[in-house]
This record gives sequence, structure tokens and C-alpha cells, in this order.
Amino acid sequence: MHQVRSKHYFVADVHLGVQLRESIALQEPIVLQKPFEREKGFVDWLNAISTDALALYLLGDIFDFWWEYKCVVPKGYVRVLGTLAHLVDSGVAVHFFKGNHDRWSFGYLEREVGIHIHHKPEMIEVGGTRFCLGHGDGVEGRSGRFLQTLFSTPSLQRCFAAIHPRWGMALGHRWSAHNRKKERSSHTFSKERDHLTRFAQLYPHPVDYFVFGHLHTPVDITLPNGARFVVLGEWMHSGCYAQFDEGTGKFCCIDYQSVVCNEGNGVPDSESSRPLEREMKE
Repeated sequence: MHQVRSKHYFVADVHLGVQLRESIALQEPIVLQKPFEREKGFVDWLNAISTDALALYLLGDIFDFWWEYKCVVPKGYVRVLGTLAHLVDSGVAVHFFKGNHDRWSFGYLEREVGIHIHHKPEMIEVGGTRFCLGHGDGVEGRSGRFLQTLFSTPSLQRCFAAIHPRWGMALGHRWSAHNRKKERSSHTFSKERDHLTRFAQLYPHPVDYFVFGHLHTPVDITLPNGARFVVLGEWMHSGCYAQFDEGTGKFCCIDYQSVVCNEGNGVPDSESSRPLEREMKE
């Protein structure tokens, strides 16, 4: 029997390609240690949601570093790109919101995979429920990083693209590792003073849910204006993601790794899986 598609999935900060030694330095619980294991785990999750997904929202930093050359495809990620293409071919709308590690997409993902690319936070309405989605880096004009600003300049992008991929990708991964280590101390949430909270409170349109990534720290609060403000925990170690069921109006965050260990698949539906969810619908 054909299963009805009614769910929208949200995930961020997978950091495909990050090396084992960098993960160990994070001093966090490690579930998917090696890049290949992380990619395989992410593909398993994509396959698990494929039966009931209406849409998938990739909220940035899916790749630890992504740069598209005119005639060269970045090495690796074949399984992920193939699975995303299969989702698109099967009718799932896949949206990619650029993060600070993977913002340099110049058409390949759109043309070859069929992904919808978003360059900044945007409001999307799902069954009458309004979501404001984005990665979370750069809101309120806070790009804040000199090298990222340079990489965003078209003339300097052309200069970087002229570097042989062997050296260009190596430089990019070194920058990405340095940037991640530098940001560890900033992966905290300061409530009312946080730039993401200010962005949500000053957002000019009525919104039911704000959903971001970037901080690597799960956040679930209700803003004074009544909107739900959610920051997804990173997928890199814990496998956190969120889902919204258009049929029931239920929105929740789920720890994929715990579900796999306890239930054997990545999409919890049974009563026993509910304690793993952080309910967010009042």
C-alpha cells in the first residue's frame, strides 16, 4: 500500500567530510567518527524518510567545505548526492539553505541534483503554518569573517576558482577546519541577547516557527510574539533533526541515533519512540 506523504524534514550541520581528528578535538560524544561512516549514516537517514517525506530542508553546513568549479565536481559525497537526486526524482522537494561552510554553490546542485537553493533566511508556508528557515550565520548583516567576505566577492571568487582544485580544495578544507575550531566558543545561545533571537523578534512578517542551525546547540523557546524559536542540534555527532507533519500539525525534534539504536529505523512512529522527541506543539 502506498504511504501518504505528509512530513517535512529539517536538518543542519552534518559537516560531511570533516576528519576524525577534528571530531575528537571537539570533546563531544562521537557516533559517526569517520567521514565515510558519517556519509553512510546520513544516507541511511535520507532513505528512511523517503517513504513519507513531502519536503526536505537542508539548513546549511551539510558539507564541511563545498566549492563548485566550472568543470570539476568536488571529490566525495557521491552517495549523498545520488540519494538526494533520487528523492527529487521521486517527488520530494529538496531545499538547500547555504551555510557558512557550504555557501559556494554556483549551479551544479540545482542543475544536476534538482535542489532549490536559498541564499538567505526565507519564509515558507506549509499547510497554513508559516516557517522562517535559514542556517543562522550572517543574519543582521553579521557575516563577521574577513575571509568569508572575500570569498563572497565575485572578482575574488574568480581568482580562487583559477587555482588548481588540488590546491584550492586543500586550502578550503584547511580554512574550514580553522574556522570551526575558532567558532567552538561561540556555539552557545545567549537568549535575548543572541543575534538569532533579535533577528526573529524583529522579523517583519508573522511566523509560527523559526528554525535555524549553525549553533550546534539545541534550542526550543517561545518568543514574546508567540512564535516558536528552534535551533537544531548538529547532526555531526548526535543526528538531531526535526519533522513537521502537515496532516496533524505536529512539530518535533528527534535524535536519529537514539531512534536507530532503540527502534531500528530512522523515523519514529510507535509509542515507544515518543520519549526521544522534544515536543514543540502546545
